[in-house]
Amino acid sequence: MFKAPYIFIILQTKLTKTFSPLQSFQNTFFSYKTLVVATSTFLIIMGFIKEPIFILVSAFYFLFLGTAYKIGSKIEDYAINAAYNWSIKWVLFIAFSYLSGVYINSALVYAIFFFILVNISLNPTFFVVKNSVKT
Repeated sequence: MFKAPYIFIILQTKLTKTFSPLQSFQNTFFSYKTLVVATSTFLIIMGFIKEPIFILVSAFYFLFLGTAYKIGSKIEDYAINAAYNWSIKWVLFIAFSYLSGVYINSALVYAIFFFILVNISLNPTFFVVKNSVKT
């Protein structure tokens, strides 16, 4: 007695869903990756306006962080890998924040926000080769 109305409600909600281009646009525009890329681009542009060398600082930060994560992907033990990735990203954050504070003082705020955004959004498992996982 209870199952028939319940199944009818489930089927009715599944059949009445329609495609909405506006909803699809909102889901795409407000997705996590899109917001991170838009915010990063905004911070890089604003940092470049304040200090043109900010482009090089952000590029080298990506390069050093990517290299560190690639080296970390060679570590097979999960606990050591996690500890290495966590510590190296924050060591690089401190080093680049210090260098930004010394050499590009006018764009320091944009640099700090950019470094934090990259640290919390870039996943170290992106650099792990999927075929080399051992079980």
